[in-house]
Amino acid sequence: MHAQVRQGLLPPSSERLTVEQYFTEWLAMMAGRLKQSSLRTYRERVEYVILPNLGHRQLSKLHPLELERLYRQQLERGNSPATVQLLRRIVHRALEDAVRLGYLPRNIAKSAVPPRGAGSRAEKAMPPEEARRLLEAVRGDRLEALVVLALTTGMRKGELLALRWRDVDLESGSLLVSGTLVRTEGDYRIELPKSASGRRRIPLPPLAVEVLRAHRQRQLEQRLHAGPAWRDLDLVFCRPDGYYLNERSVLRWYYELLERAGLPRHRFHDLRHTAATAGLTSGASLREISALLGHSRPSMTLDIYTHAVPGADEKVVRRIAETLMS
Repeated sequence: MHAQVRQGLLPPSSERLTVEQYFTEWLAMMAGRLKQSSLRTYRERVEYVILPNLGHRQLSKLHPLELERLYRQQLERGNSPATVQLLRRIVHRALEDAVRLGYLPRNIAKSAVPPRGAGSRAEKAMPPEEARRLLEAVRGDRLEALVVLALTTGMRKGELLALRWRDVDLESGSLLVSGTLVRTEGDYRIELPKSASGRRRIPLPPLAVEVLRAHRQRQLEQRLHAGPAWRDLDLVFCRPDGYYLNERSVLRWYYELLERAGLPRHRFHDLRHTAATAGLTSGASLREISALLGHSRPSMTLDIYTHAVPGADEKVVRRIAETLMS
């Protein structure tokens, strides 16, 4: 480290920079990049976990073993694997920025092995046979298209609930992801994607086009039935009066669907992992899957799925649909 500072490869200040100093400044930098809800989560993990345990350490002297110990301790204290995985992603992202800014020569988070039970979130993907059972169970349901899109495009729940008909082109077989639904002060609003990569056009496989056509027809009939009570927000997925769907109601419906299908209690977010994993398994590249999912960097996709593979085109969604339906 001293030699690298002398050679001008790292700024002199980096040698004495503490983890607390760096992460505090890093959070301030992230304020302009993250949604408020995500920023709150990052701040909580940093202030209540990272700083109390590692804040006193010099950033340049951190060792992968210290990170492994931190992750293991969090699991032993009763935190869920998903919570520890989120902590790992925050640390990885922060140290990746430290490398970019010249404070570190390499990202040691890449060398820290997660404890058993806190590995890649790709492990949560449904096996193809379970995905097929889910598609069979949801057939004909008024929210069938929600599950089909989640499984074949990998869209996030918030992106699906914010989807508007003006962003769907059934003739060309594609849709535009242009926002995500967030709840603020007891009401809902559609927030713009937090990164340029989040706003993306996704081609639709024939299965998704077919169920969306049926879904639109049912919604038109629903609108006629609602009459003057209909709230025209142009939403693809909405309440019987046209207003935003309540996220908790959607999850309750989803878990009941899993139960009817005789499936384990998969998270809704696991449908996104299932799409990504099906695409990777069928031969799509990491770059293609990264673009499909709207990740800002392929390295983020690699960190989640730990596959070494490479924007989203028709072949990707076709492969996903074929893998799930074969």
